[in-house]
Amino acid sequence: MIQCFVKTEYTAPFGLPCMPRLFSVSRTDEKASAHPRVMHAHDDLVEIVLVRGGESRYFVGGIPYDARRGDLFIFNSRTVHDEPSGPDQPVATSSLALGSLAVPGLRANALIPEDASPVCHLNEAQTVRLARLYDVLYDELTAGNDDGAHHLLMAILSLVEQYRAGADGRTAGGNIFAQRVKDYIDAHFAEEFSLQQMAAALHVSPSYLSHACKEATGYSPLQYVLRRRIGEAQTLLITTDLPITRIAALVGYDNPSHFNTQFAKAVGMAPRTFRREYVYHT
Repeated sequence: MIQCFVKTEYTAPFGLPCMPRLFSVSRTDEKASAHPRVMHAHDDLVEIVLVRGGESRYFVGGIPYDARRGDLFIFNSRTVHDEPSGPDQPVATSSLALGSLAVPGLRANALIPEDASPVCHLNEAQTVRLARLYDVLYDELTAGNDDGAHHLLMAILSLVEQYRAGADGRTAGGNIFAQRVKDYIDAHFAEEFSLQQMAAALHVSPSYLSHACKEATGYSPLQYVLRRRIGEAQTLLITTDLPITRIAALVGYDNPSHFNTQFAKAVGMAPRTFRREYVYHT
């Protein structure tokens, strides 16, 4: 028999004074990623995403990051992120969302500083180890073991803290005006407005606005608006029981038929199908 002993006194990961709340766990294989999770943000949740296979390019706060096996992404609450995938960009991931997070020195529901890089790359052994924990967490939660799932969450946070130590770096400062553009769209995406109205509100020409937004995010302003609307709709489909017509109205579509068309074009399936296939019901 080989017996192992705890070598140090236990301290909670990230110095947490209390246990956070696990909200959800998801597992996506490369085939399922043909239906992407479009640009979105969460007001009160942090997401931790492990890329297990495939390649893509994620956009976090408008900044592009290559995504491949072993990349560990952390999205603080209110951070807009886009996870493009599709038949030409298959990506396998495991992810979790948590709330009621209080890391000393950071705002509520932030796991990393605002200027820290949202991604670090794990070696193969670290990737396998973390992926196994994600799998156990997923299995326990789908089996109805919510209490056990919360304790597994703390184990995952402990590994995340270890793996990010000394490797989080800093993001580039970015274009200040481009950030103003993103902030404006994030605040008004559900409203009806034109490129000319947006440019007037920001006191620039429409052509300059288009160039700055495209350079910072990879999308034109109106493409960015579309992806924010569809991403927000996906969140509402997953987390609420609101009728689809109501969701369409909340994200800026007066015509439900037009919403269904735009959603299917961006995601690859109708809103009703997405809700049915994405959400696991215990």
